Amino acid sequence: MPQARRSRAVRPPARAAALPRHGGLTVPWITGWFDGRPYFGVNFPVRRVQCVVHRLCQFCRQPLGRRIGLVVRPADLAVGYVDEPGMHPACLDYAVAVCPMLNGTMDRYRAAPPAAVARLVALTASRAGLPAEAYDAWYITPSGYHVAYGPDGSVLGIRLDTPVLLKKPLRAAARPRLTEEHAARQRAVIDLEQLPARPEG
Repeated sequence: MPQARRSRAVRPPARAAALPRHGGLTVPWITGWFDGRPYFGVNFPVRRVQCVVHRLCQFCRQPLGRRIGLVVRPADLAVGYVDEPGMHPACLDYAVAVCPMLNGTMDRYRAAPPAAVARLVALTASRAGLPAEAYDAWYITPSGYHVAYGPDGSVLGIRLDTPVLLKKPLRAAARPRLTEEHAARQRAVIDLEQLPARPEG
């Protein structure tokens, strides 16, 4: 698609210069590699926890600064935390420019990754094939950065009950696609509505 080709020309932040590249794109530090290739959108669980606990940018791995960008979905609001680590604003801008899920180019999550990958990232696998959700960018300060922990002490993510400097919509939720059965029913209803009315009497 033309939009995807244009996005490849976007320059990554200078702090990400040492990161590997694949297909013309800079690969975020948190991205999982399997069989010699990166699976964009699939995060290494250990690196995710390291980023959240040590306040590292998930994209470039460097310490977060005075402004921290979070990518927030309605599902995150429902549980009160975002499981994705924060990013520098410039790193988040680059991610939005090149990621088809964040910028709205893609309307569905991709099919489930290989079984070996899915075992490591159950959350990613659970969204496989579903319509894309709405995404917003939230910007917070270090004083509002608090880690969310589970009852067993596991690191869930970054809490969302915090003051927000700015909320910016990134993309709207994608409309669910009609199944063939639903499409056939819809066509039947339209056909019935277009039939001439029967004369009374």
